[in-house]
Amino acid sequence: MTKEEIKAFTRRVMGPPKRVLAEQEKEHMLTIFRLIDPVESTNNQSSFTEEYHYAGKTYYVHYFGSEVEIEEVLQE
Repeated sequence: MTKEEIKAFTRRVMGPPKRVLAEQEKEHMLTIFRLIDPVESTNNQSSFTEEYHYAGKTYYVHYFGSEVEIEEVLQE
């Protein structure tokens, strides 16, 4: 496989690049998400995920019991 084929395969499997928000930025976005409705919600029994579109970006909020993680989908 060429480098381009490997990159394309990885993208299909892993999806677009994302970054996890931390501390103050995470709290700020959680406040915003409380004011808008999610685009989509999923539940796989061990976690709950909501998808939001805000300011031209896509965010995934993952709830694991009392833990919350927010991923921002990065533009390529």
